Amino acid sequence: MMSSVLIPVYKKIGPTFVRGKGSYLWDERGKKYLDLFPGWGVSILGHSHPQIGKVISQQARELIHLPNNLVHPYQEKAARELVKLSFEAKVFFANSGTEAVEAAIKFSRLYGGGKRYEIIMMKNSFHGRTFGSLSATGQKKYRYPFRPLLPKFIEAKFNDFEDLKTKINKKTVGVILELIQGEGGVNVADYDYIQKVSTLCRKNDLLFIIDEVQTGMGRTSKMFCYQHYDIKPDIMLLSKGLGAGFPVSAMLVKKDIADIMGRGLHASTFGGNPLACRVVLEVLKLLREERILSNVKRVGEYLRKKLIVLKERFGFIKEVRGKGLMVGIELKGKSYPIFEEVLKRGVIINSTHENVLRIMPALNVKKEEIDEGLNILEEVFKKYAK
Repeated sequence: MMSSVLIPVYKKIGPTFVRGKGSYLWDERGKKYLDLFPGWGVSILGHSHPQIGKVISQQARELIHLPNNLVHPYQEKAARELVKLSFEAKVFFANSGTEAVEAAIKFSRLYGGGKRYEIIMMKNSFHGRTFGSLSATGQKKYRYPFRPLLPKFIEAKFNDFEDLKTKINKKTVGVILELIQGEGGVNVADYDYIQKVSTLCRKNDLLFIIDEVQTGMGRTSKMFCYQHYDIKPDIMLLSKGLGAGFPVSAMLVKKDIADIMGRGLHASTFGGNPLACRVVLEVLKLLREERILSNVKRVGEYLRKKLIVLKERFGFIKEVRGKGLMVGIELKGKSYPIFEEVLKRGVIINSTHENVLRIMPALNVKKEEIDEGLNILEEVFKKYAK
């Protein structure tokens, strides 16, 4: 479907959706779809959570936007709540994941003081589409059309500590990575690898920048994925689930270095506005009150067990991997045709990295909804097994 008025950067597929509630969407003809990849993993509380809608409506009637040189009550409160849940830090709010990454790149340049500016990034990583974040992205298909990119981003192999060590030199200022590479195929960082990277950064005064745009906000059964690894980052980047569908992002920087980025050195016109920060506070409240992390752990384990059973039945499934409700199914062939067929049958998942199916449902998804989706997926697998 090609629009005559929209720049064709997206491959549009499927029907026109007009309504959503929980884990379901309805198209303009009234057909119901089970969404196991809501908003690219953004809508962590499902579509149109009533409390999120209520808060947006209420705050929109009171105050939507305020410039950051004026004060409103919610920015400080939202920052304090995030710090309370993570590590001693200071917070910068923006609007999208790629903006949070850009802020981290700028911070690293300040930290290096003009003498250190190289950042080690990972093969198959994805950090965003703007020029800095794209330069930190280790996938040729995203980078190649926009050459030359920003210099001084050095690629290392993910989960290969020996390779990483060879890339460190006197100009290195930091390491950026995802603990689970989402767009890269749901590749999970090894515990020992992250322990070694963290130690290396400490010994060499390197910034350890962890991109939790996809993995943060309970996606992996802990509030932040780094908490599985018994380490603390110097910088953590959040977006997607932070607003449960509302655009907002954050950069958290370790408190004892955060003030390097002083007045006038960075800004975001819309970042940290009253409406966005009010939503963040409500999301954090709902994650707690609705015991979302417990659900992620319970349903995530259930999903993984069911997928392992499918792997044993279908020889073209190479591997099932992930944490919590961030799961990848690596196939021995192309994944996109299966994604398309599943969509036709009323279930939304994702195809990434050419041969990986990705499932990242709402964090309050029910076991019955997982069963419903996997029954359809199994039917499609049977078709392709022939």
